[in-house]
Amino acid sequence: MTLGLPGHLVQSTLSRALARAAHWFGLACLAAAVLTVTILTATGIAPELWLTALVMVAMAALLVALAKYRTLPLTLAYLAAGTAATYFYTLHALGVPAVFPSTDLFLLALPKLALIMVGGVGAATFTGVLWSTAGFVLAEAATAAAIAQTAVPYRADWFTISAYLLLVGILLVSGVSRRGAAGVTQLALHRAVQDDATRTLRADLDHRAIALLNDTTVSALVALAQVPPGPVPPHLLASIRNTVHTLTATNWLTDADTRASRAAAPGTAPDRIDWLASSVYRAVDHCRDRGLVVTVAGDRAALKGLDGETDRELGLAVQQCLVNVILHAGIVSADVQIDTDLPTSTLSIMVTDAGRGFTESESASDRLGLRQSVRRRIERLGGSVEIWTRPGAGTSVLLTVPLTSDIPAHTLDWPADFDAPTSGIPIVGRAAAAGAADGGTPLPLGTGPAAPSGRTRAAPPTSAAASPTPDSVPS
Repeated sequence: MTLGLPGHLVQSTLSRALARAAHWFGLACLAAAVLTVTILTATGIAPELWLTALVMVAMAALLVALAKYRTLPLTLAYLAAGTAATYFYTLHALGVPAVFPSTDLFLLALPKLALIMVGGVGAATFTGVLWSTAGFVLAEAATAAAIAQTAVPYRADWFTISAYLLLVGILLVSGVSRRGAAGVTQLALHRAVQDDATRTLRADLDHRAIALLNDTTVSALVALAQVPPGPVPPHLLASIRNTVHTLTATNWLTDADTRASRAAAPGTAPDRIDWLASSVYRAVDHCRDRGLVVTVAGDRAALKGLDGETDRELGLAVQQCLVNVILHAGIVSADVQIDTDLPTSTLSIMVTDAGRGFTESESASDRLGLRQSVRRRIERLGGSVEIWTRPGAGTSVLLTVPLTSDIPAHTLDWPADFDAPTSGIPIVGRAAAAGAADGGTPLPLGTGPAAPSGRTRAAPPTSAAASPTPDSVPS
């Protein structure tokens, strides 16, 4: 039975309905007993029974209290008072043999019927059976004690026996069906949770696969298309081999630490090991093999505060940003700045170029680079992506991800030959100078997408923006 209700509400609703039915049945029995005694007293047939009516009223008051406040003291009080009231009622009723000549009369069974209703008023299934049984036994014991003091012969009261068996049967059937329905509901809930987890996992794998396809196959095909006729350069062959290895491996499906297999070289500083073992370094190295001049500055050692999944996904996002520089910026240099914010336990990487720039809102819907390989990849890690760009003013992409382990605050003194920043030239200035050396127009300092200080967004460029060309829109 569903009653048109949700599955988790059906059983509780049926339980309350059963309790209320037992409650009203018991009150109806006591009301009938009070009415019977009142009529007999008012008509003068048995005026000595007037006190019995007051006893039945007191028993009814206890039943109402028990129905409203289901507590152990009230239950015990109702059983004790009901037993005494049943004894009192039976003894005085059988004292009028002209009206009550036998013990199996329905009018004598009224207080006993109300007493066994103790098990149906808001009780749990099997606990209710025990309370009903206790009420039945006490009612029969009180009746037998009262009969023993009269000359009326004892006869079995089938009204009370039938009511007790009916109530116990209903409680047992309700309990069994409730338990079965609970099991089915629990299975349905587990199945729903499992299906939801499966859908979430499938969507996550789809996003990873799309991003990986763009990072590997699409990038390799674009690089091949740009190679002039003739032998394929060795660095591109190595990149293609790495792409094939990535596609045939399964570590992108898991959260295994991609840096665990890297061992320290003899005499190498620990912080340098963390940088060389990181996916960000491999992304930079990969793009350098394709001819991009990448200058790295900042707190490289902070990368050791990332777990394997965050390290891998952040490296792929940085790689896509650098690939966009190669394909769309029109220059051959880019800057990568690594910073940490210890109060918020976040790591930020800013990828900056002084190239063509673009208008993000005008990117075609089928372009997957920024959308899948960068933005969704970082947001899935709980991070954020901010982009500062406009046509003719270069591009800055800020990737922020949470650190997964604590790192100490420190200042690194890197060797000059280890990706050190060019002395005296700020990041955007170096990118602008590189753009001019490559034949482009130098980007005036202060007009490009400078790296924000802390978490403050850089002000929009003020120079006149050139119209973007179709090739300037990143993938």
